[in-house]
This record gives sequence, structure tokens and C-alpha cells, in this order.
Amino acid sequence: MDRRGFFKTILSAPLFAPLLLSSSSSKGSLQLYIIADSPQLFLPLILQELQNYGLVSGFTFTLLNPHPEEKDLKRSLVQKGWRYMSKENRVAAALSFNLLRKNAPPSFTLIRNGKIWDIRAKRLYALWKEMNNRHGLSTWLTQVSLKGMQENICPGNSVFIYMDGQKIENVSLKKNSFRSFRTKRGKISIVVENGKAWVSESSCCHRICLLSPPVSSAGERIICAPNHFLLEVPGSHSIDTSIG
Repeated sequence: MDRRGFFKTILSAPLFAPLLLSSSSSKGSLQLYIIADSPQLFLPLILQELQNYGLVSGFTFTLLNPHPEEKDLKRSLVQKGWRYMSKENRVAAALSFNLLRKNAPPSFTLIRNGKIWDIRAKRLYALWKEMNNRHGLSTWLTQVSLKGMQENICPGNSVFIYMDGQKIENVSLKKNSFRSFRTKRGKISIVVENGKAWVSESSCCHRICLLSPPVSSAGERIICAPNHFLLEVPGSHSIDTSIG
């Protein structure tokens, strides 16, 4: 399942919005969504990898509502060193569950600061492919709100522009500017203003790139897949990506 299909599926969940807004105290810097009838098979592995990247602070969790396999889920997390707490305040991970309107392939997606976190260069990608290819359709959605560690955000000095995988321009973030680029599908334009860059015009059909937040820190990206266009702030920071 690709990312657009994933979000169409989870947004079809009848109680998704109330669960998403269930408690401001449980909201973290990272949101994890898992489509799986048995989340205990995948969640401990995903959390371990996120800990390796320094994205999880603490080892406490709580369940905001019931799940058919919650006993096995609790057991699997405790075996990995997590501690269950009945109250949701001050936990590192708050889990909530919801039934989907229709069965969907198992998958997961991570959102950091409103952007899809790009896992293609990380070990999580192997797990994502395994879930898609080797497990049957699922009816349950698990949402995990994680409270991440404080991290140093490195402001960028420029943005690299890629077309069809080739770097074509380096645009300074220190000077306000406007650029337009011809693509095989039409045109795409970017604006740089006050140290931030964003897509202001695009000929693509999905328009997700137009709704993507501006980028300004090392590792941040905006991708317009139909136009084979990538805007990236260079740097070694963990990559945040908006894909259109």
C-alpha cells in the first residue's frame, strides 16, 4: 500500500478524528499509525528502531481504549523493557485503537511535525515491505502518540532542487526569491522567503506539495512525485518529508 492509499484508509475510520484529538496531553512530536490486527507483532520492533534514532523519550506506555489483543500487546512491550501505566499523563507512548470501515493491507506510517517521516533509507523500510507482502488484510488501526527527545534543529542555508533524480539548482535561503521549473507534466514553482522555501504552484493532479509546510531545516524535503521534483534542505539531520 502506498502512502496515499494508507491515508485514505485511515481517514475512512469512523471514529478516527475523535481518537486523533482524544487528549492534548497524549500528543507527541511523533505520530505512528499501524494497520494490523496484531500490532504486537510490529510495534515493539518499530519502537526499538525509533529509540535507536533517538526519537523516543522514556519507556512508559498506556492504552486509551480497548483492543482484542491488548493482553498480548502489553506483554510484548513489557518484554522489551516498557512499563504499563494506567494514566496517560507523562507516558512516553499513548496507544489508541479504531476499526477501519474495510479491510486493508498491513502497513505503517510515521508523521513528524505534520510531515511524513521518510523511512526508505532506514531499517524500518524492510519491516514495512514485509508487512505489505507477507501478512493478510487487517481491520484494526493503532495510533501511537510518542513524546520525543529534544533535538538540535540545524537551520539550512540553501535548498537543492532535483528533477528526475538530477540536481539542477542550489537556491539560497538567505535571499527572497521565486523560481519556476518546466517538468514533463507542466510546471512547478517555489518561493523562498524569510529563510523558508515552499511550493507555490504545481501542475500535478494531487496538489499535496502545494499544501506541504515550508522547509527550512537540514534534512527537510518536499517531493512532488508526478513531476519527479524534489526540494531538499541539505544536511545530516533525520529527514522529514512531505510527498505529493
